[in-house]
Amino acid sequence: MIVGRMEHGVYSPSCVQDGAMSRYRGYQIPWEWMQDTGIVSQIKLQSVKLAMKYLRRVSSELEAIKGGPDEEELMLQGVRFAFRVHQFAGGFDGDTMRAFQELKEKASTFQSQRESQNRHLQQQRLAGRS
Repeated sequence: MIVGRMEHGVYSPSCVQDGAMSRYRGYQIPWEWMQDTGIVSQIKLQSVKLAMKYLRRVSSELEAIKGGPDEEELMLQGVRFAFRVHQFAGGFDGDTMRAFQELKEKASTFQSQRESQNRHLQQQRLAGRS
């Protein structure tokens, strides 16, 4: 939700500004004052920092609920949020990319553990039938 509101808040004026700048330029009206003053860049940078903190929080929550029923939903929320920020900001910085990699590795580990548990349960069921 937050990223969606930021996207709308940044992109709507940006589209209006881009259209106005091209019209002003066509009529030889000064337009340089309309250029980005760095506010949009700062919003994107802070969004990336927020994503990093959120990914680290999701990662620590996953450690706390190891194998719990909310594990998959929590991971999905983290990845969705990270994806939206990545699209909005145009990429991640190094720290955020590392936090994303950590979450990815945990997801792989949890998936491997879940598959191993499922195989073990199937073997137990087969052994019980014999």
